[in-house]
Order: sequence, then C-alpha cells, then structure tokens
Amino acid sequence: MNNTHHSLSFSLISGELCNLLYLKEYNKEIVNKLIDDLNAKPYKAEIFVRKHDAATVVTALCLNVKPVDEFLAAKTSHLINSLIAKQNLEFETDYLWKVISWHIECLKYCTDIVLPDILHSLQCIIELKPQATHKFIKDLIGVQGVLIRLIDSSKYFPKSQNSLQNIHLMALKCICCVMSIVDEVHKNETEKNISLEIKEHMSSTVVKFLMVGYSKSEDDFLYCKILIAALRVLSQIYFNDPDINIPLPEVMGICRYCIMYGLVTQKNRPEKIMPAQQTIPIAPVLRKPNTKGGKKQKIRKQRNNAMESLKKEIPVSDRSLMKDVDNFDNNSAYKPATQHYLEPQKAKSYWALTSDSDLSDVENSKEVKLIALRSRVRQSASNLLLVLIKVTETRDIFGYWWALLPDSPDPANWSAGESAKKTLAYCAVTDPIASSRSSVLCVILALLSRYRVYLFQAETSKKESSSFIPFSESLGYMIVCLHKVLTNILESERTHAVIIVALKCCAALVQATPYHKMKEGLITQLVMATRKFLVHRAVTLQVGALITMGCVLSVDPKIDEVLKAIEKDTVPSKISTSMSSTKITFTTHKVDAEECDDFEEGYSDDEMFTAAEPLVQSGDDKVEGYYFRTWILDICCKNMGWRIKPSPIPVILESLQVLSAAAFHYLEELLDRHLTLLGDILSDLLQYEHQDVVVQTASAISVIGDGIQKLELANKPPPLSHCIYMWEKLVIPLSTVLQCPETSPAKAVVCDCIANIGERTFKELPRRLQVLCCTLLIGSCSDEEPTVRAAAVRALAMLVMYRTLREDICFVSDCGENVLRALAEPTTVVRIKAAWALGNLCDALVLNLEDPECDDIDDTLLIRLLEVSIQCATDNDKVKMSATRGLGNLLRLIKNENLVRNTQLRTLCETAIGKLMDCACKVNNMKVRWNACYAMGTAMKNGQLFTCFSGWQNQVFSSLCSLTRECKNLKVRINAAAALRAPSARAQYAEHYALVWRGVLAAMENAADVDDFNEYKHKDNLIEQLCVTLAHLCCLLTQADLADILDPLVFHYENAKATFTQVCHKLPPENASCLKILQAAKYVTVDLTASNDMQMQALSMLQDIFIWDM
Repeated sequence: MNNTHHSLSFSLISGELCNLLYLKEYNKEIVNKLIDDLNAKPYKAEIFVRKHDAATVVTALCLNVKPVDEFLAAKTSHLINSLIAKQNLEFETDYLWKVISWHIECLKYCTDIVLPDILHSLQCIIELKPQATHKFIKDLIGVQGVLIRLIDSSKYFPKSQNSLQNIHLMALKCICCVMSIVDEVHKNETEKNISLEIKEHMSSTVVKFLMVGYSKSEDDFLYCKILIAALRVLSQIYFNDPDINIPLPEVMGICRYCIMYGLVTQKNRPEKIMPAQQTIPIAPVLRKPNTKGGKKQKIRKQRNNAMESLKKEIPVSDRSLMKDVDNFDNNSAYKPATQHYLEPQKAKSYWALTSDSDLSDVENSKEVKLIALRSRVRQSASNLLLVLIKVTETRDIFGYWWALLPDSPDPANWSAGESAKKTLAYCAVTDPIASSRSSVLCVILALLSRYRVYLFQAETSKKESSSFIPFSESLGYMIVCLHKVLTNILESERTHAVIIVALKCCAALVQATPYHKMKEGLITQLVMATRKFLVHRAVTLQVGALITMGCVLSVDPKIDEVLKAIEKDTVPSKISTSMSSTKITFTTHKVDAEECDDFEEGYSDDEMFTAAEPLVQSGDDKVEGYYFRTWILDICCKNMGWRIKPSPIPVILESLQVLSAAAFHYLEELLDRHLTLLGDILSDLLQYEHQDVVVQTASAISVIGDGIQKLELANKPPPLSHCIYMWEKLVIPLSTVLQCPETSPAKAVVCDCIANIGERTFKELPRRLQVLCCTLLIGSCSDEEPTVRAAAVRALAMLVMYRTLREDICFVSDCGENVLRALAEPTTVVRIKAAWALGNLCDALVLNLEDPECDDIDDTLLIRLLEVSIQCATDNDKVKMSATRGLGNLLRLIKNENLVRNTQLRTLCETAIGKLMDCACKVNNMKVRWNACYAMGTAMKNGQLFTCFSGWQNQVFSSLCSLTRECKNLKVRINAAAALRAPSARAQYAEHYALVWRGVLAAMENAADVDDFNEYKHKDNLIEQLCVTLAHLCCLLTQADLADILDPLVFHYENAKATFTQVCHKLPPENASCLKILQAAKYVTVDLTASNDMQMQALSMLQDIFIWDM
C-alpha cells in the first residue's frame, strides 16, 4: 500500500516536473521545489519507481537542466543517482551515455561547493555499469580529462581549500570505477579504449599527486581514504598493463610510506627511493625458444655470481608470481602436497573502496575508525607492492631490497636502527591489525619466492668485523635478519591467518637460503619455532609446519645442522620455552578481542620432541613409545595413523611428502634401519579409501625405492632382509591399486614403484611376486590412460636391465613388443617414455652380447626395432634423444650372419648411420646432438660395421672431426671426441687415420676458446677427452703413419705439449684417462720405431710431447 502511494506520488510530481522543464522559460523555483520533493522520497528503503517514469524524468532533466545552474544541477544529479542506482532499474548502456555526458558537462562548469556531490553521483552511476564509460574515456581520464584535471594541481586551482580533499577523494573513486570492469566480457573492449598514453599520463599524475603529501590542517580520515583510492588506481593501471613505464623510485617510495602509515613517525609526504648502487646480478636472459618442429629449446642462463650454484636450466616463465617460484625449483626442492601452498596472495587489480559503512561493524569511536582506516592504507600499499613484484622485471625490483628488508649485521637487534623501522619486517612484527600483518607477510613471501635465484649468492662472513661489506654479505645479513624476524613472529603471533603466512614465508626462506655459505644456527632457530605447530590442533597450522619441515629436510647442498635440529631433546622441554634465542621486544600493540579468540592454546604431545626409551611390546599388543630417532618422523608416523586414529587428509598427505623428502635426502641417516616399519605403515596407507592418500603413498614408496638403489650404488646398501620384507609387504597392495579400475591417478605412480624395487631385491623376492610385477606392467601397457601406459613401458624397460630378466628372451621379446606398440601411439608423452624404454631395451641387448649363454633376439624383432628407431629419429626432440641411443645400440648388435639372413638389414643399417649423423650435425637441440655422437661411438665399437659395410666412414669421421673442432656446445664436442676413439684397431680407421689425427689436434688448439660462459665448466673435461682420444690414436700408430701425421704435428706441437702437461699434472695417477695417456707415452717412447728421417722427426716430436716435468 505504501509502495503504491509513493509510486503514484512520484508519477504525479515527475509528470508535472517534465511538463515544466520542456517550457522555454521554466520557473526555476517551482522546478527546484519539485526536485526537492522527488529527492525526499525513500529510494534507499523501498522500490517504487517504474522504469518508464524514471527514464522520462531523467531524460527531461539531462536535456533541460543546465550545468551552469550549479545548485539545481547538484540536486538533479542526486535525483538521477537515486533513480538509476537505488531503484534496481536496468538501463541500457546507450541510455546511460546521455547521463554520463551531462555529468561531465557539470564537472566542467560547477564550482568547488557542489563538485563532491556531482562526483559522488557520477561514481555511483559508473559503478553500476562501468562499460558505459568506454565512449567517454578521453573526456573522463584522458590527458585533458575532467577527472584527471581535478587531481592535477598544475591544472586545477580551487577557490576554496575546504572541499578540496572531498573533491580529490571522489575524483579518484570515479577513476577507480572507470578503470574497473565488472564483467570480464567487456574487459578487452574497454582495455583497448584506454591507450598506453592515457594510462602513463594517469600514472604520472596520481604519483605526482601522492608525492605532494598532506598538510597538518587536512582531515586524516579523508587523507586515508584518498590514499586507499589512489593506491587502488595505481594497482589497476600496473596490473592490467605490464608494458607501462613505471616510475619505480617514486612508486616504491609511496609504497614504503603507505605500508608504514600510522606505525612510525614519518614526514608528511613520501620520498623517492633510489635503487642500490651495488652490482646486482644479471637475471636469467630468456632466449626465444625454437618454434620449428620438435622439442622447444631449453632456455640457458647467463653465468654470473648469482647463478653459479644453480644446477638446472631455467625454463621459460610467464609473468605469474608463482610460476616463477616453480621455475627456480630443481629436482631436490621440496614440492608441497598441498597444491599452490607457497603461492603468495594474488595481487589484486582492485581493492574495495572504503566508505563510512565499511566501518559500521567497528566500535563507534573516532580513534578506532582511524586505526582501521590506516590499516586499510597499509593493506592497499601491500597490494600495490605485490602488483609491482608481479609485473616488473626482477632485476629492477631487486635493487630496492635494501629499502624493504632489514640487513643489520646484528640480527638480535635488527630493529634498532631508524632504517630498520621503515622495512616490511618491522611492519610485520609491530602492526596492531592482523590483516595488515598478513598482507605485508604476503609481500615478503612474494619477494622470497620470485627472487630466490638472486639469494643463492648470499653468504655470511667468517670474520667478526670488516670495514667493507660486499653485496653478497649484505644479502646474507638480510637472510639472517629474516630468520630472526620470522622466528619472532612464530613465537609471539596468536592469529592463525598470520601464522599461516609466516609459515609460508619460512618455507620460502628455507628454499631461498644457501645454508652451506651461512653461519650455523639459522635452521635450528627456525625449526625450534616451527615445531610446536606440528602438534597444534589447527589442521592448517599443522600442514604449514609440515611444509616448512619438508623444505628444511630438502636443503641442498646438505648440511649437518639439519640432522642436529631434528634430533630428539635429551631433556623434556615445554614448547613454550623451547626457543632459547633472544626475543626482540617491541612497543606493545593492542590485540583485538577477535585475535585472542582466534587463537586458543592448542598444543599437545609435548613428549613427541623428547627422546624416549626403546620400544616395548606390551601384552595387549599395543606399542608404547616412539619409532624413529627424530621427532619429525615420529610425528609423521603418528599423523599417518600407525596404530592410532589417523589425522585429517591434508595432514596425512603432507606427512607423506615430508617422509619422501627425508627418504630423498637422508635415507641412510634416518630411515634405512626402519624399512620394515615403513613397509607396514605404507602397506596400510595403500589400502586407504581416499585416492589422494594412495597416490601420495605410492609416490613416497617410489622415492624410498630409488633412494635404496642409490645407497646400493654407493656401496652402502641397507640390510637385504629389510628390503625384501618391505617389498613383500608392498607388492600385493600395489598390485591391488594397479588392478582397480577406479584408481587411475595412482596407477602411473605404482608403475614407478615397481620400477624402483631394484635388481638386488627383485631377484630375491618370491617367484610369484616377480611374475606378478612383470604381468601387471605388461598389462598396464594397454591401459586406457596414456600416463599409465607411459609409466608402464618405462618401468618394463627398467626391469629388463635386471640380469635375471634380460636373460629371459621371452620377457625381452614381450618388452620389445610393448615398446614398439607404444612408439606407434599418437600421444607424445607415451612416445617419449617409449623411446627412452627403447634405449634401455637396446642397452640390455648389448649387455647380453657379453654373455655367450644368452640367446639372440629374433631377427624380425631386430628389424622392427631398427625401423622404428629410424622413424623416431625424425620425431619430437625428446623422442629423438632416446631414439639415437637405441640406434647406436642396435647397430652394435648387427652381425654378419644377420645381414646374410636378412638382406634388408644392410639398407636399414646404412639409413640408421645417416640418421645418426643428421641428428649429430643438423638438429638444433644440443642434447639430441650429443646423444647422437655418443650413439655413433657405441655403434663403432661393433667391428663388423667396418668389415660388412663401406662408404660410411668418410662421412662419419669427417663430421665427428668437424663437431669436435667447431661446435659451440662443449658437451657435443666431448661426445664427438669420445666417439672418434671408438674404433679399436688401426685398420678400422683405414685411410681416415691422418684426417682424425689432424681433426683432434685442431680441436685441441680450439678447446681453450669458449665464448659462452655457460659452457665454461665443461672446458677441462673436453681437453681431457681430446688428450685421451689422441693417446688412443698414438697407441694404434704404425711406422708408416708417422710421415702422414708430421705436418699437423709440426703445426700444433706447442699446444699439444702444453695441453698434455696440464692434463697430466691435474689427473691422479690411478685415473683411467691418465693411465691411457701413460700407455700411449710408453708406446711412442719404447715400442714405436722410425725407419727414415721424416718418420724420426715425427716420432721425436711425439716423444717430446709425452715428456713432462712432474
């Protein structure tokens, strides 16, 4: 009834108003009264206006109310806003154009008194439908735009200062609304309308506006809201257009000023921050990958101090913060089971605008409201800093680390200096608002994650004091201070949300710190502060602490401190007092009641960290005490539910991942005595209902199996009986997983598990289990899932290397058939694994050559393998890498009787040699090229290639000499040099012997010239291999050859003598290379003789080359 009354009243008044407005000389007093009557309606409380009535009156107002009549215009603007924004009426975009156009005209002519009202109405209308502004981009935010003019002090001169802050605030809010796009469909359209020139001008205007600061006479409330809106504008500009030119010194100054706003005493305006003048390491230069067929090129990195300790090539990265985190991981880096855990908070392109209503839930106190507003300023600044970290080149931001993080040489008092009080760390510790502490920790997390590669050059000096602090030590001090800061936060923080981010920071810090170059004690501090959360009742905190511990266990290179830090305490100690390091005292800040409620003391099992008595088996079959010698593994064992109620799924998953990390890095020290217990625990987990647990368990088993094999290779094998027990417990549940139709994600990992049983254990397993493993893998080669087929064929190829299985010609043939079937697949991932399997299968066949009791494979299978290998040599680069290995091995298997029985083999072999040389000389991918050179060397170990074929040697020897001498990639040159010494007899070189001599001597001359610093580390190996190859050629020298090698010997004599002297001084006498060189020295000085002067000259020079001053 009330709605009907309002609706009728509105229709009557609006009708009368419209009639008046369309008169040429309307009565302004009556119009003013009618607009006042309409404005008095309860638009916010009730919906009562019909769309037709609203459209009619809005049109009449826009057409007839002139902006120069500013007070009437202000009331009109308020009415239009009420109708469009508060009555839930959907107006078309083109209808709103006239409304926005009218408001723009008002902004041009109205004075300061009514501008805030006009701007407020415009903001509400734009916020409702931002895409309607795309027609007015230049008018609103262009170089001469009305909104930009209002915040540009060089263009806008207000008559009064009273309403200036309100005008600035409302103008910035309007700009935010224009920049923000509610509907993604319109994003691209609008972005195209905002040119780079407009964005850069807007950016420079807002930055200039912020750098002016504020005066003491201004309202602090309004200034906070202005800062929030301005920071949001900058975030939107930079987030949506990474190509924009960002004035970093000013913007970084603004960020730091606003992040500390309200926490410390500052000047009334931000100051520019200049980047550090120290030599900042060069970031990896990403070359464009090869876009032609085959595998994309791996991206190489420039050699510099920051990169020297990195072992892996850095792949192409996109601009995402977290992709960068992943890109700097290597195989030993800890990867949390909880996906995306180490991702910092995503930088937002927007931030909710603050209004008085936003603070309605806060106590109605001016002081409390101001605290909340200042907190929002700090959070907005943190968000802008996250945007900068995301879109700016890493090298550029890294220059500002000195201004963002503390680098005090005295970590116990890192906050003592004035500069330290302007850092993110100080804010993270002292901010009274939990959400602000969390935001600034997210920035620290982003810095640690994205700039990890730079921190590898950090170190701490062994000297106590020094007048000069190198850049690497300054970085080291930053890392030490961050350890202290995060330790302090973990000890004192009571808000779960902040603790979670702090634990993420700890994990990222551990992954970024080169502990082998730092003073001892950092890990111990961090572990002692982290471990209490392992037994906290909050699942998220447990998971965070587990991930941090996983990163600690994965520190590479390994350091002794890790094992000391996870040893059990000899004396019980309460968690609350476990941290013995000095605490830092800050000014006490008020803690919200919410924060106290959020954190109830939730610790348990304090005794988990204390050394216990040996296990006692009690009468009721319960095990008392703990199992491992470290508390972290005891906790993981407990979490996984061994003889106790299991923890929640995320905790189980992360505990398994921590177990994997322990197995990968410390199997010998922590787990090799407990393999039987691990077998029992993991066997139970394989039968878990939750599939993620099964996958993670299988992954842990695979890592343990691989670790056991590494220990066996290092001649430190665990007890065989323990290994057999473990695998006997695991094979049956693993086979159940492999046969279950509903566990496809786990099947591929189970195949890896079987592949990692290892030959030593496999041959001792009961026959039924051996057969079961082989049968299941052969069956899995036909699975529906490509990943399972790929894993199965790879696992088969690992098993075929076991002596007991490779001597079984039926199993070898089955393996071959499955490899051939997989290589014919269209799925690339399957073909890549199958090609690798082909290489392994051929390795096994070559090993069988050495055993006369082994049967040869069927000629038909041999031909098919050779045909497929030739085809694979033209496939994807990753397939080619392994196909070349297979080709080399297959060519080594060819015997004269094979050629007699199958005439087509001759043509296939000639084609295979041609393909190998094409891969060695013409392919862009260097790994394919060095594999092809290695394969050619393998093939030439088959003497029958030289007797049964002719014509191929000229191409092969000349190409290998050319590669040894000229290829820019030293690993290609190394493998080519090694291949040149594959022939075992002088007759196999035939007339090419002198050519090879000349090529090796020339390559030796060029070996010192290395253009690419990435290749420098291979230089010594290349020189050594060239010396060994020349020594091999010397051992095959005949008297008749001496005259042929005289010319190259004379030309390269000085270099050859210097190179051999250098190599033999470096190599220990028992080294195989040294022994080969000494064999050659003996042959040319004792056994070889000359019959004429020319031969004597050559022999004399040779002998002189092999005489060294030791």
